[in-house]
Amino acid sequence: MDQLDTFIKDIIDAKQLPGITEEAKTGLIEEMRERLLDQINRALIEALPEEKAVEFSTLLDNELITDEEVQTFIENSGVDVEKVTAKTMLAFRGLYLQNQSERAQE
Repeated sequence: MDQLDTFIKDIIDAKQLPGITEEAKTGLIEEMRERLLDQINRALIEALPEEKAVEFSTLLDNELITDEEVQTFIENSGVDVEKVTAKTMLAFRGLYLQNQSERAQE
């Protein structure tokens, strides 16, 4: 299990979903992982400086571009990848657990 799955599992455990089966939990982890990765990717792209965003758009037009090349571009673009990722993960956790705290207040 990688760090992202552990992070998501911790969120699910904090949510305290009654009666969730391991199969359902596994499916939920996969679904949440996809959503979180999409949000991280979007946040990284939005954090690109204007001139790098234009370069990035051109880069993506190349159908032969690999995921590794995209990752390298973003890492070398001046974006603080760790900071943007951590901030996005915290926001994701807060949003997911927000409903729980709202229910507790009712």
